[in-house]
Amino acid sequence: MVSTVTVFISYAHDDEPHRAAVREFAASLRAQGIDADIDGWADTDRRDWQAWATEHILSADFVLVVASKVYREMGDGLGPADRHRGVQAEAALLRDLLSEDRGKWTKKILPVILPGHRIDEIPLFLQPNNVDRYDVSSPAGMEYLLRTLTRQPEHVRPPLGPPVVLPPRSGPGAVPVGRSPQWRRLARPATVLWVPDLFANRYRPQRATVELHLAPVEDGDRLRIRRLQQLADDLAGRGRAQGLFTHAQALDTGFSDELAWACSREGEAGLAVHRDGQRSCWFGLPARSIGSVLDENDLTGRLAEILGLLLRVDVPLPRDLAPALGLDHARFVYLGRVDDPQPSSIGLHRRDRVRLDPEEALTVADLRSSAHDIADELVARLVHRLRS
Repeated sequence: MVSTVTVFISYAHDDEPHRAAVREFAASLRAQGIDADIDGWADTDRRDWQAWATEHILSADFVLVVASKVYREMGDGLGPADRHRGVQAEAALLRDLLSEDRGKWTKKILPVILPGHRIDEIPLFLQPNNVDRYDVSSPAGMEYLLRTLTRQPEHVRPPLGPPVVLPPRSGPGAVPVGRSPQWRRLARPATVLWVPDLFANRYRPQRATVELHLAPVEDGDRLRIRRLQQLADDLAGRGRAQGLFTHAQALDTGFSDELAWACSREGEAGLAVHRDGQRSCWFGLPARSIGSVLDENDLTGRLAEILGLLLRVDVPLPRDLAPALGLDHARFVYLGRVDDPQPSSIGLHRRDRVRLDPEEALTVADLRSSAHDIADELVARLVHRLRS
């Protein structure tokens, strides 16, 4: 929960329209939960205004300096000494505080430009051209100020993932250059949970959706509930960093006693990790006016990136994993290029779901070093299955 922010507004009494604009601005801040104060709202008691302003400046979380012609003149010492003595005193105090601790007070003193005013009305001691300023004449500018006051950034840095592990090119553990990945046929397919199984049909995308799963070949240690809980936000950050989700997209993140996930609200794209070690990703094919297009080169590139993404999820890796690839809503999938406006149909009329079960295993080293070759083989198998 965002705590209440206190703000003192320092401004010059240029004229009555300007004073009214400042009151309106202060009222709008208060309407949005910012505890803003101005001298126009003080009670009628006789007081020492310089002491009053000093107390408010020192105690407030932020001081907003409202740009105006008079504030620029008086704040920079360019106006007559016998005029606007109140704003002269406030500006002098602000200059002194900046000199005492520039790092601290640069963050606390924020120049604000109201509608009808310009950047050249900000006093020079606030560095109008070199440091942030807040033009609140538009909704976007007002939002920028509110985010600064409440410390709610528009874009959040994603969590740092584990260091990438790259196999050596020579010496122990090296993968020979040019060696093809070794597909090892399993006596029986590995166990895989497809997206409808993972979520009990909670998510039902209405467009052609590709699923890629890496299933463990052998039983291993199951993930603890606490780790699944931690993974949910980690998956969201990794998905945004990879471009699976946009930074503005609302996500559904969560965990159960079996699964951690992050996916779009409609479920058309997502990441999940099962307690038994299965890593999963799903995403939609590029849409057409009718149906979706499967571009073999584009899909190969995406799957290669996602293989790397799934291997970077911070949970223990076994020696071998078995890939499984599926396509749902396949009836209206067309084979072509993403940039081709008229792809050719591959004539699916009887089959709406195509799945390549995890019948072969690959070492993690091969999955890392030969991701593109493996993705290309998986796409070739998928297209062959679609055609058959």
